[in-house]
Amino acid sequence: MPSLRSLTGWLAVLAATGAAIAFLGVGRTARTTPPSTASADTSRPSAVPARTPRLAAEQAKAYAERKAGEATCLLALGRVTGDPSWLQRALAEHPEDPRVQLERWHQAKTPQEKAAAVAALRSAAPDNPLGHYLAARQAFEGGDLGAVASLLIDASLAKAYNSYAAEAIGETAKAFRAAGLGEADALEAALGASDVAAVGMDLRRLGDDMGELQHVFVEMGYWDEADFMFERTLALGEQLQDGDLLIDNLVGITLQRKLLSSFDPATIVDLSGMTAAERLAQLEVESAELGTLAASVGERIRALDEAGVGEYRAILSRDGEVAALRWLSERK
Repeated sequence: MPSLRSLTGWLAVLAATGAAIAFLGVGRTARTTPPSTASADTSRPSAVPARTPRLAAEQAKAYAERKAGEATCLLALGRVTGDPSWLQRALAEHPEDPRVQLERWHQAKTPQEKAAAVAALRSAAPDNPLGHYLAARQAFEGGDLGAVASLLIDASLAKAYNSYAAEAIGETAKAFRAAGLGEADALEAALGASDVAAVGMDLRRLGDDMGELQHVFVEMGYWDEADFMFERTLALGEQLQDGDLLIDNLVGITLQRKLLSSFDPATIVDLSGMTAAERLAQLEVESAELGTLAASVGERIRALDEAGVGEYRAILSRDGEVAALRWLSERK
């Protein structure tokens, strides 16, 4: 892997050849059209369903007291009530909780607010590459490739990726239950309130930018830097594929396909000796399985009784959405 000194030297090299200008122009154009991740129908709402009951202020206060002001509870109440003061309370009482800082990122209205949230997220969870990736995305947006290099090194040294999304959905569903919704309606409302696609789409754009930069390095003959960028782009795709949510899994597969399809099929792409063609074939099978699992999921959840939906939600919160979908597909 290249050293930090050599990576931060990319800026000078790119500026000297004019490749940086070309690359950043491509990145800005690509960002104007959000990419499609898959054709699978996950039957999800795009927002909280109309006429969904909301917890009244006194109900929300009592709910928070029952939960002893836990961070996830306060965040869920912010989604269920639509009252931003719950997030402000969470920030005041749990500023070092990464889930709180990620919710702050979701709710930020300006680039400056998003940057502050990402910085706090990185500080709260330095072993989670998520914050480093979101910061790298911002650095790409600002054209600071030296910062991108440093942030991707931080991500490479971090441990397990966690988007905190499945836990957030589960807790929000509980709060909607307290508002009087049944299990299925509460789960649907929680999915609509949780902005499940935001992180995945931001990291999809990051992966696209990283892939473009990898090609620039190949064209320039900077093989160490190209190898590093290949490794980090592939790692990002793999981490997303193992993420909590179906959308993250699909984005991860899409990133890996795009990256590997540009290689000679016989190219060795990992330490086990797997070729690009073999990995692409694996990804095809895995994508097909996800499509099958996701087919008409909304209808199948609504066919469950209250206890069944509650079990689905518990698995989603504990093990992630793909595990919950597998459990749902195995029910007779």
